Amino acid sequence: MDRTIAATDGTKPSVLAWHDSHCASAVLLAPDGHIRYAAAEERFVKQKLFKGYPGHAINDIHKRFDGTRSDVAYVDLSVDEKIARNLGLAWHTWRRGLNCEKSLSSLTRTAMSKARDAAVAEGETAERITADSLCEHHTAHAASAYYCSGFDQAHVVTIDGVGDCLSGSIWEGRNGFLRRRHTFYYNELTVGADYETFTAMLGFNPDRHCGKITGLAAFGKPDPACINALRYFFEQSWRAGHRNYFDRMHGEKSERTIAELRRLRTERFGRFSREDLAYAIQHLAEQRVTNLILEHIPDIHTSNIALAGGVFANVRINQKVKELGFQNIFIQPAMDDGGLALGAGLYHLSRRQPLRPYRLESMFCGPAYTDAEIEDALDRAGMQYEHSSETPLAIAQLVAEGKVVARFDGAMEFGPRALGNRSILYATGDPKVNDWLNRRLGRTEFMPFAPATLAERADDCYVNLDGCRHTAEFMTITFDCTEYMKQTSPAVVHIDGTARGQLVTQNANPGFHQILSEYEKLTGIPSLVNTSFNMHESPIVMSPTDAIQSFNEGKLDVLAIGSYIVRRENNLDAQRDRREVASGAQVA
Repeated sequence: MDRTIAATDGTKPSVLAWHDSHCASAVLLAPDGHIRYAAAEERFVKQKLFKGYPGHAINDIHKRFDGTRSDVAYVDLSVDEKIARNLGLAWHTWRRGLNCEKSLSSLTRTAMSKARDAAVAEGETAERITADSLCEHHTAHAASAYYCSGFDQAHVVTIDGVGDCLSGSIWEGRNGFLRRRHTFYYNELTVGADYETFTAMLGFNPDRHCGKITGLAAFGKPDPACINALRYFFEQSWRAGHRNYFDRMHGEKSERTIAELRRLRTERFGRFSREDLAYAIQHLAEQRVTNLILEHIPDIHTSNIALAGGVFANVRINQKVKELGFQNIFIQPAMDDGGLALGAGLYHLSRRQPLRPYRLESMFCGPAYTDAEIEDALDRAGMQYEHSSETPLAIAQLVAEGKVVARFDGAMEFGPRALGNRSILYATGDPKVNDWLNRRLGRTEFMPFAPATLAERADDCYVNLDGCRHTAEFMTITFDCTEYMKQTSPAVVHIDGTARGQLVTQNANPGFHQILSEYEKLTGIPSLVNTSFNMHESPIVMSPTDAIQSFNEGKLDVLAIGSYIVRRENNLDAQRDRREVASGAQVA
């Protein structure tokens, strides 16, 4: 395949950026930094939070952009930088009286192993990884937030569990340049690590289910004894001579450590309800993040802030940060490690030429499928379907009739949120939908479904939107709800009176905006339930085949896929026949 044809603007190459750690992904950027393609490998391999070489995503880029000349950006440190960073962690750990489960020898082995992995990956991609290709973990997070924010000047904060020995950083972005002001080792700023550890203690998967804790926290009450007990537990766990549960949970003693944490839940914290414990960890996380910002950012009321890193997947923390008084806030929609490839590519471009931040218009950057491809998938699956020339109106009418509609249309969203193109839609008036629809999808959730709301009607539904409207297009922050919203859309308002609203504009997603507009004409309500189109523990669907399978497994009422409408009631006989054939084949 020839990859040396002139780039998008005829002179400068695009950038192919990727990473192979947690939430592996690949991104193709135009020379001006705008996203031409972005997708997580998990969507291709059907393995949530896939860690490893994103070969399918990279191959899809080459297939769809054949002939595009591109530089390469890769998320990693050089071996020398990695060893220096680990030595710095060791010195910091000893000097501060902290602990770290990793020995110097194991850290060095990890660095060398990572270098070998990169060499193997280089051979697999036929792309040349050089020292100029590399981008450190938190630098990538910071670049992904700043350069997509549209802010010429902003403070940039990154916080996660751990990345390249760090858990956080603070930057100043000014006129297209990022300057790092502070970094924090992961055993120094432990808010993300502690939240993960607590998630495991409460019996959930620490890598996937922190959001469940955020939802559960709203059902708890502020018990000072509970908060202080949890604070003391985590403070002690990071001191020298004590047990570091976070490191052990992610090491060779993972299963044993998680079992021990669950025993501690009963033995040490048994007198507290899980709701009060969830409230306590959420309160501590909010307090520590806001205190960090207050300590290091003096001009809050005249500043913008941009955020990235897994901790900022916590939409309640994001609301608390905005409430500190920042003029504007932007949270990178792919704030977790899935966004690292994007940040690495943007950082690479900023080193090659001046790169001004741009206002991210949408995250519909992944694979898209033609009606012919969709029709072929439907035929191969033996589905009965009808063509629709007015699909948005049809969807609005079906939802108004009380149907659960799965929508598959256009390019797949990049990041952890479904924003309308790979979404399940339902009316917002039924407060019990969170129970029965989650059961149908095999999910256990405490956070209510999120609403998608017409941007033109946002002020009727949410409070204190100023400075948040752009980032709210990506469902990254909660808002207090108006009385109107509470009355008309109880299915999407949490017990604490907030909602994780998505503001839908005609510019970003004309099709989804039209659905909401038609639905408002029919019902007077400008919001719909918008939850991700997937079964529990599966990634959001990517292809028409994925959509058909998830539609059948979830026993949803309607699949609106491209220009086609599939009704479950019309396919029950066909599904039963397929099950009987499969059963007979197994017996035979």
